Amino acid sequence: MPKQLLRLYHNLEFDEVKSHTLEYGVLSGVCSKCKNIDVKLDATACPQCATPFKYIAFQNVREHIPKMLRIQAERPNVFFLDYQDFKRVEGEQRARNILG
Repeated sequence: MPKQLLRLYHNLEFDEVKSHTLEYGVLSGVCSKCKNIDVKLDATACPQCATPFKYIAFQNVREHIPKMLRIQAERPNVFFLDYQDFKRVEGEQRARNILG
């Protein structure tokens, strides 16, 4: 039986996840740690701050499923994050920091 991509939920330390995440849009990505732009999808670490990417958050998952399958085969230690979840938690954390 062929393997399929499934969503899983884990309790993770958000600051750790954020500092090792590549946020990927249509054509390029952004390092969540230093905000370096135009990071290529095949980068294993940020070209600016050298932080290794352990997580990738795609803005549009459906568009990138073939890329996800390729990345998973080449780099099985990389995890994919739900972009909306990532941004929601980031916003909640930012609000807590502002409001105390």
